[in-house]
Amino acid sequence: MRYSVYIIYFVIFFTPALTNGQEKEYVLHLQSQQEIPESVQKKYHLLTGDSLYIIAKLNQLTNELYELGYLAASIDQFHFEADTVIAQLYLGKKYYHGTIDYSNLDPLIKEQVTLRIHRKRKKIFRVSEILTLKENILSAYENAGYPFVAINFEPVHFDDSLIHFKINVIKDDLFRFDSIMVKGEAKIAPHYLYRYLQIFPGDIFNQKKINQIEKRIESLSFLSSIKPTEIEFKEKNADLYLYLKKQKANTFNGIIGFLPENETTGKLLVTGELNLTLVNSFGRGEDIFLRWEKLESSTQKLDVRFGYPYLLKTNLGVDGNFELYKKDSSYLSLHSGIGLRFLIDYNKSLRGYYRYKNSSRIGSNLPATGIQYADVKSNVFGVSFHFMQLDYKFNPRRGVALDIFGGAGFKNLGNTQQITDSLNINPDHNLVEIDAGLDFKFYYPVYNRFVFHFSNTTRYLDQFANEGKEAIFFENELYRLGGATSLRGFDENIINASIYTLQNIEIRYLFEQNSALYLFWNGAYYYKNVTQKVTEDFPWGFGIGADFETNAGIFSISYALGKQFDNPLEIRSAKIHVGYVSRF
Repeated sequence: MRYSVYIIYFVIFFTPALTNGQEKEYVLHLQSQQEIPESVQKKYHLLTGDSLYIIAKLNQLTNELYELGYLAASIDQFHFEADTVIAQLYLGKKYYHGTIDYSNLDPLIKEQVTLRIHRKRKKIFRVSEILTLKENILSAYENAGYPFVAINFEPVHFDDSLIHFKINVIKDDLFRFDSIMVKGEAKIAPHYLYRYLQIFPGDIFNQKKINQIEKRIESLSFLSSIKPTEIEFKEKNADLYLYLKKQKANTFNGIIGFLPENETTGKLLVTGELNLTLVNSFGRGEDIFLRWEKLESSTQKLDVRFGYPYLLKTNLGVDGNFELYKKDSSYLSLHSGIGLRFLIDYNKSLRGYYRYKNSSRIGSNLPATGIQYADVKSNVFGVSFHFMQLDYKFNPRRGVALDIFGGAGFKNLGNTQQITDSLNINPDHNLVEIDAGLDFKFYYPVYNRFVFHFSNTTRYLDQFANEGKEAIFFENELYRLGGATSLRGFDENIINASIYTLQNIEIRYLFEQNSALYLFWNGAYYYKNVTQKVTEDFPWGFGIGADFETNAGIFSISYALGKQFDNPLEIRSAKIHVGYVSRF
């Protein structure tokens, strides 16, 4: 075996050319009595640089030869001639994988780590792959209850150009998790942590789960780590010490909007919205949400939701919602629902739900309510899927969030005699209803503090009538969109639709953890078929906004212009939204 390192040290310390000629450019020429691999020839032959650069590249060259299977490769000699460096290479024999004896490994570990490269004949022997194999074996044992393991490869047997060896494992006792100890001011039930971290007393020790603890804790809005998790080994058990503190996850916020009430006079209408979110108030990871909106002088909305995870110390969670919406003197809508959620992992879940919807006209006089409103009831059963992987929930730089749902049920129409007589139609009063939707958010850092954000919200509502009858929609049963939280540049809930898809694109500059400046464009396609009148359009808007974190909370402001149908953009129709979020 030849050792190039001694030659290199000799050249550095005893050749004046290296100390006095560092700025001089040299051309590297490779020579060998054997055929030099093409990839090495292309990369290093005729390489130019000063003496120190050439020496560094020669060291790199030998490492690459090792990875190509030339385990005995070395640089026999090299010398300087004017502006040329001539390096004489010794390649030696090219080695390949022979047999690997896994008999000393536990059967389950063997299935996980068997080296795939051994399945190919005449596979080049690479040292890096053997080191990776060793790390994989260590990890497999650490995740199977053996945190203390030693591994060596022996005996090594050379058969011409084939290398054969056996993997020997020396392992200590099997360890199990005992307890999770919480240090710090955090208020959280032990069973919540067991379920959320998927670490239970009596489980076999698993290093992978321990490595994921910090990431899982960071995904919670109401907890954060003070310092990394510590492990205490005693006899054959392991105790985990989590150092946690409470995060300000409860929020209270309000939005004030100034909208043109009359475009002729220029008078403004002030709208308002209040939101309250309570998270982990009882130490069980539960959340409670309350929203009140006054969108117009005589239009209001109340929305209440709750969620409780790990019901009865299982992976099941329960949630519910109640929504009341009053549209001036036209109609009153009530939505309520309940769901049973299976928590697959800390960031994904599968949910089955029931939704009840009841919308009725206010008053029975048809001219007063209009033919676009009717008494409607529906019962829908469905399933939904949730996934979220964000680096920071409140102001992300990277990640995705996905919610998708779909359901089917039955819809019942009330007395529509006056409406059907005026339209000369024969509607079905008992229909099949389909309700589906998608919410998708994507964040990606593009440069420094700049973040690209894209989101899509899609909703689909359809119904099917019996043969010989018609299926018709009414205004008061449709989706509503528009305003600061959906389609900016438009009045709150100005658009009703049975089908819509809304895109939002933002370039955000995050100058603090909870502060950002952003430019945005949002646009939508919507379709509405109400009492045999079809409307579809592509409204869009654009603008600028900012979120500022202060000691009092987070203030937000946005300015947006919107355009729909063939109406021109008008500055006086711009929408200004001012908001405030207080976290406590």
